[in-house]
Amino acid sequence: MNDSPFWPQLVSIAHTWIHFLWVALFPHLLTLGGFILALLITGRFFNEKRNPSNIFAWSLLIIFMPYLGVPLYFLFGGRKSRKLAKSKKNIRAIAEEVSLAESEWKDQADPSIWNPKQGIYHGNDFILLGDGVSTYEALCYEIEQAKNSIHIMTYILSNDEVGAAMVEKLILKAKEGIEVRLLVDALGGLGRVGPLMRKLRKNGAHAVRFMPMLPLQTKTSANLRNHRKMAIFDGKRAIVGGQNIDKRFMGPTADPACFHDFSALISGPVVAHFNMIFVSDWCFASKSKPTQFKSLLQQRIEPKGKHTLKVMSSGPDVPGDPLWEALITLIQECQHELTIVTPYFIPDEVLFRSLIVKAHTGRRVRIILPEKSNHRMVDFARNYYLRQLDRAGVEVLFFHTGMIHAKLFVVDNKVAMMGSANIDMRSLFVNFEVGVFLTSEASIEELQNWLHNIYPQCHPYHASETAQVSDNRRILEDFAHLLGPLL
Repeated sequence: MNDSPFWPQLVSIAHTWIHFLWVALFPHLLTLGGFILALLITGRFFNEKRNPSNIFAWSLLIIFMPYLGVPLYFLFGGRKSRKLAKSKKNIRAIAEEVSLAESEWKDQADPSIWNPKQGIYHGNDFILLGDGVSTYEALCYEIEQAKNSIHIMTYILSNDEVGAAMVEKLILKAKEGIEVRLLVDALGGLGRVGPLMRKLRKNGAHAVRFMPMLPLQTKTSANLRNHRKMAIFDGKRAIVGGQNIDKRFMGPTADPACFHDFSALISGPVVAHFNMIFVSDWCFASKSKPTQFKSLLQQRIEPKGKHTLKVMSSGPDVPGDPLWEALITLIQECQHELTIVTPYFIPDEVLFRSLIVKAHTGRRVRIILPEKSNHRMVDFARNYYLRQLDRAGVEVLFFHTGMIHAKLFVVDNKVAMMGSANIDMRSLFVNFEVGVFLTSEASIEELQNWLHNIYPQCHPYHASETAQVSDNRRILEDFAHLLGPLL
């Protein structure tokens, strides 16, 4: 039978039909697949209620580079997540049991400063840690003094001399029987944190990554990063700010190459809110049951000082964009002077236009940025905004003696905001962030003193090389601005 001519003819006919079907149907399958992907992406755009600039940026990438843009969008394009909100309902239910600590002061919020969607806490102590040495020393001291628990959340933990030293201190406390938990963002710790976390687990501490990079592991977008930085000791004292555990941000001795940034050591009733944020994020990342933290969430923290603080979390699990809304409100209510310090500046259109309008009304608006940040593409994209702000009368200052990484917002010497959020669309609309608002004269004075040490190290935008660019470079900068929401 194998010598029969029937089989070669059959194979030839089958090959012809397969070739015909492939040529005839494959282009249509590609078209159908593209149509389905377009429907999915469009539905996701509307479901997440993205702002127009974000939609336009993703559309540019998808249209001109579809084979790159489509997978990147499904990997990194998420903004809000119903799954996240649902997974934290149990945590919120327990947190409500300690919400009496909020309600006692909620009615005292000043509506002329912000809409009190979250409680204001009186009776707190606030100590500014104005540089990397101060923050490092405070972290080491608080770790050594902790009696019951150490809870640390950070975007970056580097396997360098600073990160390794901090891990060794945590291991010593874990061996003493202290409850040690470390939460590191999976992207921020990518390629550097694995050995340190394994070492912690081996010695009795708990260490987990927040939101693995592969969406199949989390069933959501890898774009949703935890950018919060806080360390809480015994549930009563917290170090909060924008500094990561990395030698670029802190260390035992002064280093000219260290980023210029600050944190704050806070104690008092407001720490109850930091506990709620940490427990919420920890339970999501570790799949722990919130009920095991019931005693921590219900503990009453006695007043420790005279500072008034308000904590506001923002992220994919929070309805709306409360941190962004609060900043817009502060800009609109500014009567005299507004100062912003941020390492990266890619604002959305509403915030951007609000700054221009405020400058046009005669208020002094000042923005301090690093002349050269550690993300050159972001520097390239920001120039579109800076040129227009400079023309509108906004005082744009470049910090020229290193990388300034601080996040600070001061309005009329009456209210200030510090924390983890940059003035960019990723921080305000995508990342998990936390902001600390202050209204006490003493705390704002400390922040103003920190600013006064920064001013001599700055020069005006229009005196920099960035302002003196060719027409061709400006065209490229304008194009980079269109892709700004993706950075």
